[in-house]
Amino acid sequence: MKKLLISTVAAALVAAFAVSAEAAGNKQKVSADVQASCKAQAAKKFSAIHFLKRRNFVNNCVAQHANAKAKPAVKPTTTGQAPKQAQ
Repeated sequence: MKKLLISTVAAALVAAFAVSAEAAGNKQKVSADVQASCKAQAAKKFSAIHFLKRRNFVNNCVAQHANAKAKPAVKPTTTGQAPKQAQ
């Protein structure tokens, strides 16, 4: 029974490390210019006292820019004009 419990715990640990390593490899890469821009915006918005808010702002900004680059440009399906009414 003890061997079964130890092997189950060991397998769970291996699976946990494998999942975390995979998640770390999936992070989007953005350019240094984007990171610098996000950090500058965070410095303007939050003082040095609010370092957690500043860090969260930078992380969200970088993620937003990474997602924006990942999505292809979508062309509008309409012309932007109102439909003509029959008279």
